[in-house]
Amino acid sequence: MPNPIKEVLLNRGWAGPTLSRSETVDRLDALIRQHIELNHHYGAAIRHCDDERVVDVLERLQKTARTDVGKLSETVLSCGGTPYNGTDLSPDDFAFEGALSPLFGELRDLETSFNDALADELDLEHQMRTRGVLQAIRSNSQDRLDALTALQRRIEDLT
Repeated sequence: MPNPIKEVLLNRGWAGPTLSRSETVDRLDALIRQHIELNHHYGAAIRHCDDERVVDVLERLQKTARTDVGKLSETVLSCGGTPYNGTDLSPDDFAFEGALSPLFGELRDLETSFNDALADELDLEHQMRTRGVLQAIRSNSQDRLDALTALQRRIEDLT
């Protein structure tokens, strides 16, 4: 758990032990994998949905999510690691069937799980740059959760 006294006193700097580079690589690689899988689920939702306005929102959300994977990958590279790239995953492995409302519920569950994983990482003593990246990605994840909640409400109101 980050020390609030250190954060107040040091503002931008940091003192004391932080996770090693190899620990950071291992921890962020797990997040990258989870995020890439989440992005595939967004792609499946886009392919499944026929409402152009909903697809536009999902595509905007996915664009930000893809950028966030790049930020995590850059951080792994800067720690001397090789980030997971998802080449073993196929978009065909991710498909949705049925009504849109349960689809958005499933996406929200996956996004919530990812958001929780980011919160867990922020409880650790990461280096300041890594903390900044994680905070930005968590903020984007929360924005996606808010948008998914609104989309699900809209879909339920239409049915």
